[in-house]
Amino acid sequence: MLIRTVIEDTSRRGLPTEHGLCLWIEACGRKFFFDLGQGALFADNAASMGINPQEAEFVVISHGHYDHGGGLSTFLALNDAKQYQTSGGTAMNHGTSHTSQPPIYIHKKAFGAYYSERNGRFTYRGLPHLQDNERMRLTDGTVCISDGLTLFSGCSGKEFFSPANRRILKEVSGQFVCDDFCHEQSLILQEGENNVLIAGCAHGGILNIISRAEEITRKPVTHVVGGMHVVGVNDRDFIDGLAHALKARNCMCYTCHCTGSEAYEEMKDIMGDRISYISAGDSVRI
Repeated sequence: MLIRTVIEDTSRRGLPTEHGLCLWIEACGRKFFFDLGQGALFADNAASMGINPQEAEFVVISHGHYDHGGGLSTFLALNDAKQYQTSGGTAMNHGTSHTSQPPIYIHKKAFGAYYSERNGRFTYRGLPHLQDNERMRLTDGTVCISDGLTLFSGCSGKEFFSPANRRILKEVSGQFVCDDFCHEQSLILQEGENNVLIAGCAHGGILNIISRAEEITRKPVTHVVGGMHVVGVNDRDFIDGLAHALKARNCMCYTCHCTGSEAYEEMKDIMGDRISYISAGDSVRI
């Protein structure tokens, strides 16, 4: 299982960065993107990393925020049509081929009107309005993409629910209300003894998402990859408590993006080698 960070807020390898997330994943016999960053940069970084976006068999978008799904238009253009081989040889010269368009698995509520608030100012943080595109596979609940790949939403717990969520809103009937993150989904990768959880921002609380993943698979989560949305959280007791709770679960955490460097360093002091930070250009083999 290979997970490569294409877009992240930082880079140790000289790649351009932006506030966002895009992972390239090779697992369970499939190749795909998990999230696409803000725009076209994911395609440039992928090329620099030797990744061909046209080899993506599908895309998963974790939730309806611009820094995770803003690259949808670019992906749709890059993968407008591709040839898949269906029986032996190459698509051009042997066997039978057909034209297919890689689907995008995105929650049915991800195209809502989502905003952030700072100092009384509201900024739109939603996705481009592509919900009617035929390649969108609008999801809800638990969806099996293929053997070993399970997508799920609907986490209801509130354990270590980040205070940073208070600044994230949605517009309903002309009014701004707190986002309930019903549009957020995460992915489970089951390969051999590994039960790997991939999260985007974990707005619903990473511990709650882990618990839901374990309910679905009936196995302990062995690895967690993704953001934890504690950037800017100044409550040390909250950060320390989260770190201790994750350490107690005995899973390996590869975090990034909205965890933030300060919170990461604090968690690292507690979790030691059970947590690591992945920047743009980094690869993790599990």
